[in-house]
Amino acid sequence: MQLKSKVLILFSVFTLIALIGIQGYLIYNSYELKQKTITIDARNAIAKIYNTPTVDSIAWLYRNDFLEALEAYKNKRISKQQMLQRLDEKTTEINSGFLKTYNKKLKEYGDDFDVRFKKIVTSISVKDSLGNMEMLYSEKNTDTILLLGENFPQSEATLINNSTWQKDHEIALKDGPAMFDLSFKSSIFMNISNWNNLIIRELSGLLILSSLLFLFVVGLLYYSIQNLFKQKRVAEIKTDFINNITHELKTPLSTLSLATKTLTSEHAKGNEEMTSEAIQIIDRQNTRLQNLIDQVLKSSLGYQQIQLSTEAFNGCTFLKELLDDYCLTISSSITIDRNIENTGIPIIADKFYLSTAIINILNNAIKYGGTKLNVGYSIDKNDSTHTFTVQDNGIGISKKYQKFIFHKFYRISEQNTHNYKGLGLGLYYTSQIIKAHDGTISVESETEKGATFIIKIPIVS
Repeated sequence: MQLKSKVLILFSVFTLIALIGIQGYLIYNSYELKQKTITIDARNAIAKIYNTPTVDSIAWLYRNDFLEALEAYKNKRISKQQMLQRLDEKTTEINSGFLKTYNKKLKEYGDDFDVRFKKIVTSISVKDSLGNMEMLYSEKNTDTILLLGENFPQSEATLINNSTWQKDHEIALKDGPAMFDLSFKSSIFMNISNWNNLIIRELSGLLILSSLLFLFVVGLLYYSIQNLFKQKRVAEIKTDFINNITHELKTPLSTLSLATKTLTSEHAKGNEEMTSEAIQIIDRQNTRLQNLIDQVLKSSLGYQQIQLSTEAFNGCTFLKELLDDYCLTISSSITIDRNIENTGIPIIADKFYLSTAIINILNNAIKYGGTKLNVGYSIDKNDSTHTFTVQDNGIGISKKYQKFIFHKFYRISEQNTHNYKGLGLGLYYTSQIIKAHDGTISVESETEKGATFIIKIPIVS
C-alpha cells in the first residue's frame, strides 16, 4: 500500500510538471506569435507614415543640401568632415518637423503603439566616371549620423529595412563638369517602448485562464494527496482498533471458556466451592465484557449526541471531591498535587460528564507512566473561562502526534507506546464532552518530559 501511494504521488507530480511544461510552451508560442504580430503591425504603421509626400519632401531637404555640400567638397571649398557635419546639422534642423508629422500620423493608427523611429546613415560613397570610388562615410564609423527620428540605443532597436539612395550627379569642377555616381545607404529602425504592456494586455485572458487552471490542478492534486494520506491513516487506525479490541476480548472470553469447562467437568460435580468460584468468575468476566462493549458504544458518541444535564456548582469543591474519590482507586505510589483556587464563580456544566472527562485524562496520565500528577483549577480572565489542568511526568507526546490524539480510535504508534493497552477512545470521548460544553481541550507536551492537558469551559453569566 505504501509503495503504491508513493508511485501514485510521483506519477501525479510528474503529470503536474508535464502540464506546467505544456502550458509554458503554449504561452511562449503565443508570446512569440503576438510579438511577431505587433512587430508587423508596427512596421506597417511606420511604412504608411514614411511613404507619404510630406515625409518624402522632408527627406529631400537634407538630400538636396547634401548634394550642394558634396559639390563644395569636390571643389575643395570644405573638408570631408565639414561636409558630414553639415549633413548632421541639416538633419537636426529638419528633424523637429519630421517628429511632429510622425507623431501626428502615428496617433491616427490608434494609441496602441508607442513606437519610436530612427533613420541613420549606414555608408556614403561616390564613384567618378573612371570607376574610382571614394568612401565618404563608412559603416565602421562610431559617430552615427541621425537623419530622422529619435536617437535611441542600438541595443533596443529593431531593424525595419535598409535603403540606398543612388544618384548620378553632375558636378561643376574647375576643369569642367564631371559625373559622379552617389550611393547613399541608410537604415531604418524602430523601438516599441510599451512592448511588454501590449503583449501582456493581449495575452491577459490566456494568462489568467492558465493560472486558474494551474491553481485548480495544484489544489486538486494537493486535496487528493491529503485525502490519500487521510484514508491511509484511517485504515491504519481502524486496523489498530480491531487488533486492540480483539486482544481485549480474548482475555475474558478465554477465562469464560475455562470457567465453563470447570463447571462441566467431573471435578465440579458435588463440589459447591469450585462451582461457586466458577460462577463468580463467569459473572465478573461477563461484567467486564459488558463494560468493554459499553465503553466502545458510549465513547463513540459525538458531542452532538451527548445530552447534558447542566447545573451550577462550585468548581473548587467539585474538583476536590472528585480527586478525593479518585485517590482511593489508585496505587499509593502515585501522588497527586493540587493547585485549586476557590474562585467564587460557579461553573455551569454536567457534573457526571465533566468528571468523566477529567478522570479519563488522569487515567491516561497514569497509564503512560505518570507517577506524579498536578491538578489545577482557576479562572482565566483573558478569555473568561474556567480552566482545569492536569500535568504529569509520564513519557510525553511527540509534537507530530499531538494534533491526532483527540481523533477517534487513534493511538500513538511510536515504539515506546506499544506496551500500553487501549482502544484509542478515551481522549476522543473526553474531547467530545468538552465540545458539548462549548469548551476547548488542548495539550502541551514534549517526549520524555510529560504532558499538560488544559480544559477550558466558558463562564456563563
